[in-house]
Formats: sequence, structure tokens, C-alpha cells
Amino acid sequence: MNAKTCVRALLCLYFYISVHYLTAQALKVGDNIPPELWNLSLKVANHPQGKQSLTLSEYKNKLIILDFWATWCAPCIKSLSKLDSLQRKFGSEIVVIPITNETAGKVLPLFNKRGWRLPSVLEDTMVRQYFPYYGLPHQVWIRNGVFFGESASSAYANVTNINRALKGDNFVLSHTTPPVSFDFNLPLFYNGNGGTLEHPRMRSVFSKRINVDVGGIRLGKNSIMLYNAYFITLIYEMYSAYIPFVGRTNRFVWEVSDSLKHELLGTYRKETGIYEQDKDYQRWQNQYMYCYELSLDTSLNISRKALREFMSDDINRYLTLEKGVKTVVEKRTIPCYAIVRLEHASTLPSLKVDVANVESAESSNADFFTLNNQSIRRLTSYVSAVLSSQPYPVLDRIISDTKVSIQLDKKHLTIPTIKRALNKIGFDLALTAQEMDVIVVKYANTSNH
Repeated sequence: MNAKTCVRALLCLYFYISVHYLTAQALKVGDNIPPELWNLSLKVANHPQGKQSLTLSEYKNKLIILDFWATWCAPCIKSLSKLDSLQRKFGSEIVVIPITNETAGKVLPLFNKRGWRLPSVLEDTMVRQYFPYYGLPHQVWIRNGVFFGESASSAYANVTNINRALKGDNFVLSHTTPPVSFDFNLPLFYNGNGGTLEHPRMRSVFSKRINVDVGGIRLGKNSIMLYNAYFITLIYEMYSAYIPFVGRTNRFVWEVSDSLKHELLGTYRKETGIYEQDKDYQRWQNQYMYCYELSLDTSLNISRKALREFMSDDINRYLTLEKGVKTVVEKRTIPCYAIVRLEHASTLPSLKVDVANVESAESSNADFFTLNNQSIRRLTSYVSAVLSSQPYPVLDRIISDTKVSIQLDKKHLTIPTIKRALNKIGFDLALTAQEMDVIVVKYANTSNH
């Protein structure tokens, strides 16, 4: 082998290593996209031209929207559906490129099922190093060769913002305040994780929202952590041993003023997707989203139920001090729907409601929910889930484990259509009243109200 051949071989090896193994320098909003990122070969699936790879340089003259996602992330699926529609609307003016670290075996079945036309980058380890993120989905916008903006919310990928970007307007896409260092796999506030706090044998921490665009719940053997949780999520988690998951919104009884209730729930504060209009919503998030962590030494023997009792004591103490309210689980007789046999429907105390105005439940995946000679409790669970956003919970009044066969069209799930389907097999969905466990939000000192 001559000297020139050796040099060429070494140069090829160097560039291969530099592309595949070296750590990329993280970019900030306003930075130019470096040549090595433009020319990075990215493995791709679902490419409209059948390509197996692409480079960002192919789209230099377009508005590029990178969308970091995963198949297990429900908000990512919703975001991709929206982005697919936007790509179809704007055509060649923009290019949307989803990016995941997953394989084609996981990605393609989902894309084929949803009918998405977007190409998705696969098995990514490099692009995410240029645009570090804390949660999914995460979007990065590139315009005129510059890292233009990023967002952890799909709300900001909308027709208005895309038109503004295409016209060359200068505007803030989303939050620009750098997040604090945070890893949800570490204890909250330990070693600077979201703040600082020494680690005792028992740690209980309660705070307002921390500045990272991710929220959720993490359970350990002797620990529980909620990060950036809404009030209703926080309270439900305290009492989840008593209240079924499908009742997490419609088994609340409010015995406080309407103004306080709406403030805690953010009833009139919604995210618009336009940054300038969302400042009030962001201020509300900072005031009414919470973080809580309870951690006991693993040598202590404590049940999950007892852990949540610790949690409810902590949080109720704080709510009493800050808002003058507390929460409890009590037996109350409240309106509810009950699945009953038709011959029993007339014996239940009835309530009147305009069922025509009750919202229809959202459909998902398959077009029909079907049971063939299966337990009616599965039907009750399904109906409870699809009606979980309605004002009244659904209960099972059938004592025996009756077998039923039924088919419900998910595209037309309303109270009347469910009733008609049940009537055909000898059952009914009756609006009645029954005593059950509910979460009551009340003033801590009722004598003052």
C-alpha cells in the first residue's frame, strides 16, 4: 500500500469516527446550523421516494420542523397527526421530519396504520445531541440555516406560526428561559436536580412548578414523586386507592366558591399556541402546577396506601395554609349512570338530564368495541372509560358476572347511542343517584365561609 492510499484510508476512518462517535456541540436558539449537521446521513423510513437515508441539506431552502418522538408517547402520536396535516396543507413550503431512536420495526406499523406520509429518521443518536431535550415530544424549527426556535408543546406548530415563519417575521416560537438541570430518574432537588436539598432518611418536598417542560408521576418502592402536576392530578393521586382511575375527574365534589374552583382548575386559561397570547396561561401554570416528592428509606416497611396517606397529610397542610382549603374522601350520594337490566331500570330513582347535549366520547384505534360472550364488567369498564370526561360516573349494578355480546361504534359514542345498543341486549344505561366514595374539596375552616 503506497503513502497516498494510506492517507486516504486514515482520512476516511477519521471522518467515519467523527460522524458516528464524537459528541456534538449542543446548539442554542439563534445559532447557525453547522455543516456537519447539514451533511449528516440520517437513516430514514417511510420516505415518499423510497429512500433509505436523507440529509438536512436536501431541505436547506425550506422551513424545517424536526419532531423528536417515540411510539410509546401518546402526546407524540397526537403531535405527529397534527404535523402530518400541516405538511399536507403547506406542501413544498415546509418539511416535517420526525426523529426517533427506535427501529423501523416499531415505526413503520404505526405510520402505516395512521396513514402518515412523513418520513421518519430512525435509530437517532446524533441529532438529539445538537438539540438536547428533557421530554417528548420536542420540536425544533430551522429557518434560513439558523436554529430558529424550539418547543415542548405541539400547540405552537400551527398555521399562524408557520405563516409567520414563512414570511420572515421575527417572533418567539415558545419558551426561551433555559430550564434548570432536571432528570426524572433522580430524586427531586437532590444534587441540584431541580434545586438543592440534602437527602435525609425521610424526605418530603412540595413546590410550585419547576422550569422544565415535562410533567408526570414516578413511583418507587418507598417513594412517590409528581413533577409539574395540575391540581386535580395531584389530588387524585392522593386518593387513588379509593377512587377508580376512570373517576379521576367526575368523582369530585366542590364545596368552595366557583371563582376558587376555576382558579385551581384553570377553567378559563387555555393554551392558544401563540406565544404572545399565552403569557397569562404560563403565569397560571407557574402558580397552580405543583411538584411533590416523598421518599422514605428502603429499610422501612410501608405500604403504597400508607405512603399516599403521608402525601395527603403533607399536601392538605399546605393547601390549608395557602388556600384555606382541604380535601377528603367521603361517602356522598351523587348522580351517576348505572348499567342495569331493562326490567330493573324502572325501580331506580330517576334523574332528568338533557343527554342530547352531553359530549360524545373520542374514538381511538379500531372502529368498534366488541364483546363476544364476555363478562359485562368489561363492558362497564369500557363505558366508564369513554364517559370519564362526562359529569357523572358509571357504575355496575349487575351483581352476577353476566356474559354479553355487544358492538359499539367508537365514532358515534354518545349517551343515547350507548343506551340504544344496551337496550338491544336487554340492558339500559340509567341515570340515577347512588352513594359512593368521592373526593370533596372544601374550606378547611367552614365557620369562616
